[in-house]
Amino acid sequence: MAVISYKHKFIFIHPRRTGGTSLKLALLKFCGEKDIVSDIKENQKKWITFKPTANYSLEVTSKKLNINGFYTFITSFIKVLPLVKSIFKFNYPPNFSLKIPLYMQKTECKFYTHCPIKKVRKIVGNDFFNEAFKFTIVRNPYDQFLSFYMGYHSKRNFQEFTKKEASYFFNRENSDFHNKTLPYDKIIKYENFKEDIEQLSKLLKLPENLYEIFKNINASKAYGKKDLNMIDKVSQKIIYKNAYHFFKLFGYSKDIKVE
Repeated sequence: MAVISYKHKFIFIHPRRTGGTSLKLALLKFCGEKDIVSDIKENQKKWITFKPTANYSLEVTSKKLNINGFYTFITSFIKVLPLVKSIFKFNYPPNFSLKIPLYMQKTECKFYTHCPIKKVRKIVGNDFFNEAFKFTIVRNPYDQFLSFYMGYHSKRNFQEFTKKEASYFFNRENSDFHNKTLPYDKIIKYENFKEDIEQLSKLLKLPENLYEIFKNINASKAYGKKDLNMIDKVSQKIIYKNAYHFFKLFGYSKDIKVE
């Protein structure tokens, strides 16, 4: 869940499966009426022990020709071509469903949980984006991908799931939150939450220790380290290949550590 705080002049960018929901709920305590927070699910509201004043997203109601639906269907045929797959990186797998509505009419969030950093820049404008303190979270790619699997796809065979989804998952993470530049003032490591969040609290000059709020929130379903045993040698090789950028950039080991 992403956060734009005009009150404290910060922007939190939330990658997938990194513990960002709990951090956002903790940050919510310090948000003002003009601040913007992405959607909060009903089952996450139990962690809010204070009265939040921030806005819960920017929304727009629209009705238009479903161009994206037809574009996705057509490009799916291109994505499966061997030569194309070897040259281009895609963020989503092919989708050959024929259930494509001609028109789309719904309330859409302009600012949502995993809003790409490029879109956040457009929402706040270049001046505030450049002035604001920007931070995000990174996580060991093995843990992150396993969390993605456990959270949404645990009924599928893990190795087959990895073969089909790993490239799309990490391409999406890279293009949405990192790409060629890292415009962040602070990058929190999931494995170093206490020290990094306490430091963040000081950098943002918050009136309370952010970590003391964060540590009492557990908004996402966790899994044990023993679940890392699910990552067999084939899956490990696939994840490492597709997440190589993250392993090298943030100093994660190629080896899997099971405690």
